[in-house]
Amino acid sequence: MGLLKAIGCWLAQTDLLGPVPGLIALAAFASLNSAQVIDFDSLPGGSPTADQQFISDEYVADFGVRFDLVDPNDLTPIGSPRIAKVGAPQTAFTSCGPDTPVSDQGVGTSFLTDDTSLTDGATLLLSYSTPVAQAAGVILDIDTRSGGGAYEEWTVEALDASMAVIETIILTAPNGPDTCNSGQGPGDARAAGFLFDRPSADIHFIVLRYTGNASGVGLGFDNFTPDTIPGPPSVTIDTIDTDACFGETQDITATGQGGLLGYTYQWQWAAPGEDFIDIVGATSQTVAAPTLPGYLYRVVLTDAVGRSATSDAIETDARPIVVTLKVETAPGSGLYDTLASGMSPFVIGEAIESYYGYTGSQQYYHGDVPTLTFQRSHLFMTVGTGGQALVVVHDAVGSNGGGRAEMQLDFEHVTPTFLARDDPSDTYGGNGTATLTTRHPWNSPNTDGFAVGPMNGSWNADVQFADVYSGNPTFNGLADWAYYSADGAVYPLPLEENRRVRLEALCVCRADLNMDGVYDFFDVQIFLARFANGDDSADVNQDGRLDFFDVQFFLGQFAQGCD
Repeated sequence: MGLLKAIGCWLAQTDLLGPVPGLIALAAFASLNSAQVIDFDSLPGGSPTADQQFISDEYVADFGVRFDLVDPNDLTPIGSPRIAKVGAPQTAFTSCGPDTPVSDQGVGTSFLTDDTSLTDGATLLLSYSTPVAQAAGVILDIDTRSGGGAYEEWTVEALDASMAVIETIILTAPNGPDTCNSGQGPGDARAAGFLFDRPSADIHFIVLRYTGNASGVGLGFDNFTPDTIPGPPSVTIDTIDTDACFGETQDITATGQGGLLGYTYQWQWAAPGEDFIDIVGATSQTVAAPTLPGYLYRVVLTDAVGRSATSDAIETDARPIVVTLKVETAPGSGLYDTLASGMSPFVIGEAIESYYGYTGSQQYYHGDVPTLTFQRSHLFMTVGTGGQALVVVHDAVGSNGGGRAEMQLDFEHVTPTFLARDDPSDTYGGNGTATLTTRHPWNSPNTDGFAVGPMNGSWNADVQFADVYSGNPTFNGLADWAYYSADGAVYPLPLEENRRVRLEALCVCRADLNMDGVYDFFDVQIFLARFANGDDSADVNQDGRLDFFDVQFFLGQFAQGCD
């Protein structure tokens, strides 16, 4: 009872619970303001908060709640928390930047902190003038530590009038992929939420208590809804252009509403007739979605307390890309023989750089397709988030004896960059220009190689093994070279210095039915034959009927070409 008397005396001195005039009016005013969120960007009167500004009773009149730092053992006041603004100076956490939460969460630019006044995290006491049944809020940056098993954890307690604990919520650092590439897991700079929903108004105090084993921890408390809980979230997504070329990326942005900020996102796609699956690494508010015929895209938004909402799906469509593979008749001849046309790229559910999967400890290609062959150089195309990419992988994982390869790639109509590098310490030239060069020595059991992109629209590429870095053989440790198409075809290529392999990618218009890049009588002939035979592909306006309007629509497309 000594502690309760001490707390009671202190509260009476602050007039928070004392018999002051207007207490009933204060409670009524707080009720009228229910569902409002304290985001610490501004004070109740509208004036902005300042970085490192002390906060105590500034929100009492409007929200009926006071903030104090207290001793973690007896909860007696020891000071006041402060405002932290995003950016320097750092007062609470770092990794994504000083006091900078992950973007797209909706957590704003200010939060309440202890100013790192305690090594292992301060204890924050929230005292109510009138008890409440509901409350919600978030704590930022509950993360792990690289090695040693250290982790952060916050325990949030709801207390009754006697300061007895009536409900407890524990927020512990999650394990998984890094958020900010700092080795501190997915909780790094993210918001984790708590939500109390009691059957009666018996919450008089809320305590935020640090209970993790990591040291040097600052508090980041935000988006406090003091006397109610936000409803479940909802989410919508943009529409996109359906007349892009195959594989071109278009940004799709999610817009969330409701719920307890901060949000997390997981984009999903579905191939025609297939179920939705997660797109690896697509966890931001905006996704770079490759345009693929018949593919569906949607997003799952999750709020800070784990409630999810799924958007409606949108369907993409695309003008076809016709890829032709040619081989130079002899080194430097400038004459080419056609090996194949209409080849398809491998569709991957992530960006090529993550699909490639190179790491310092696993220095090889990790992709599932194609299946690699020892002492072979593999040439293929992919389409994923980030668009079309041209990929080269030398050798296969295992006891391969190692090798060496120097290459030159000359592009027309595009200027790609190196998207994946295996190894990054190898030699890469001309990045972002029309001519790229590479030098790769590798040792058993690893592979070597690279990916370049994105390639949008129509483009050409000449790929060759060439002595671009003099003083060493152009290649060794390779027995052959091959191009891989996603339809299962494998095309042997001549492994010969300075003999070029040409890829010609043509983005054709919808009216170019024979996909030869020319609009002529043959395309009209193909359409009329399909129309006469009742072929569903002749339903070009996609209204479910074959009639005059399809003919009119096709001829309109034919007349406008690709414009």
